[in-house]
Amino acid sequence: MESLHSFKSAIPALELKGSPRSLLYDAIRRLLRNKLAITGILIMGVFLLTALLAPVISPYDPIAQDLAMRRRPPSQEHWMGRDDLGRDILSRVIYGTRLSLQVGVLSVGFAIVIGALAGAISGYAGGWVDHIVMRIMDIMLAFPALLLAIAIVTILGPGLLNMLYAIGIVSIPAYARIVRGSVLSAKEQEYVVAARAVGVPPVRILFRNILPNCLTPLLVQGTLGIGTAILDAAGLSFLGLGAQPPEPEWGAMLGQGRYSMFTAPHIVLFPGLAIMLTVLGFNLLGDGLRDALDPRLQT
Repeated sequence: MESLHSFKSAIPALELKGSPRSLLYDAIRRLLRNKLAITGILIMGVFLLTALLAPVISPYDPIAQDLAMRRRPPSQEHWMGRDDLGRDILSRVIYGTRLSLQVGVLSVGFAIVIGALAGAISGYAGGWVDHIVMRIMDIMLAFPALLLAIAIVTILGPGLLNMLYAIGIVSIPAYARIVRGSVLSAKEQEYVVAARAVGVPPVRILFRNILPNCLTPLLVQGTLGIGTAILDAAGLSFLGLGAQPPEPEWGAMLGQGRYSMFTAPHIVLFPGLAIMLTVLGFNLLGDGLRDALDPRLQT
């Protein structure tokens, strides 16, 4: 009896030790083992905290001008110097983090929602619906993304909100194609065929059974897409089509300081570094997520 009792007491421990780990656990474990991904997470964590705590950590008013101190180089009082209008560059870079992250996240979120719906309906319906939706996506992809965004902002008018819409619109085809491919693959699986056989409505099959399987590629592409959206936003603001003065946006800061590049290089150096580090952080994180969520690595 004593041996039987000890055997039964050992069963939970054996089951716990030999129980399979969840796919999410394995993905997080692989992500945390990726040094480049950890670097991206740290970079994004710094910028996220900077955006959240901007009013607390900003040493000066980002739009306060002092023409007597214009183009002053970095000093103990102003670590990044002053711009052409005597504004503190460090404060403007800190507040610019808020605008850049908002534009990147919101524009990509907009593109994912519209693109996922279009791709899901196109792939599941097939036929003429698929043909029409995909031809529209092909027409949008025929234009360079930045040129198409410039055209959209020109029609809508300059401004931060219109820039967000433009970047989101030009990003839709990428997410629509990803979701369409996943839906075409998933709708032939046995569980979808079984759901059709028992009379489950097509809308429920699409949104309850198929779309959840498309989240992994969307998550990876969305993370990488935020960096691209920040670059596009900086380009539009550089041309004067995005954020308007006196908003402290990184691309606008580059555009306003481009004439002082050789006489006061610090004016464009620090906003440029902020853009580079932010895009680098998202790219490293996106590459890490792609490696961690790759089904071929889930052994």
